[in-house]
Amino acid sequence: APCQPCATAGGVPSEARQCDYTGLYYCSSCHWNDLAVVPARAIHNWDFEPRKVSRCSMRYLALMVSRPVLKLREINPLLFNYVEELVEIRKLRQDILLMKPYFITCKEAMEARLLLQLQDRQHFVENDEMYSLQDLIDIEAGRLGCSLTEIHTLFAKHIKLDCERCQAKGFVCELCREGDVLFPFDSHTSVCADCSAVFHRYRHVGRAVGPWGWQGVTQHCPPLSRDCYYDNSTTCPRCARLSLRKQSLFQDSGTEGEP
Repeated sequence: APCQPCATAGGVPSEARQCDYTGLYYCSSCHWNDLAVVPARAIHNWDFEPRKVSRCSMRYLALMVSRPVLKLREINPLLFNYVEELVEIRKLRQDILLMKPYFITCKEAMEARLLLQLQDRQHFVENDEMYSLQDLIDIEAGRLGCSLTEIHTLFAKHIKLDCERCQAKGFVCELCREGDVLFPFDSHTSVCADCSAVFHRYRHVGRAVGPWGWQGVTQHCPPLSRDCYYDNSTTCPRCARLSLRKQSLFQDSGTEGEP
């Protein structure tokens, strides 16, 4: 097969070299044996070995390497079942998206420009689905996990320890009314999909012994795990409260409209 660029220009290829990205053959003038990571191999086989590509493919891959254009859940959703690091990165990104509303309404966070910690990966504060090829390369090398964990720790520290305004936006579990203040990005919480209220996911409690109620946890009395949200078959108390408030407002407005 003739070299595509040279054939267009009327030239004759001197040596056939295959580009691993396009699968086409090029002459030695258009294919310099440049090496690059091929996106398809990374996405489908988690293979990051550099392959020989043509000059035009090399320029295109260099242009697109940092652009978040890969939606892994649609291209290869099974990849998350085999690459543990991807699952960890997805959880960190989801947590950061839950932290973002705290920062955009916090004067101290805006002055400190905390979200600029991710200015090189702006898509991380916009969604948790899109990845760039550079993201995947850094995940495989172990660099992204370390840096994103540090940023996650910094963000959580501001919300839970350093800033009183952000602390005041925490939640108390309305089902058990016990334990510390909860935040939606805490690992032991469940979030109501309708009103975003936060509840305990796993809370260690003592084992009930005899008629005296709950006994403290000891070596002979292992802790139990309780999921406040899913252990209760009732509706979310905040949703119920909001529903009653809406009904009350509707009834009041209807009463005022009567002659």
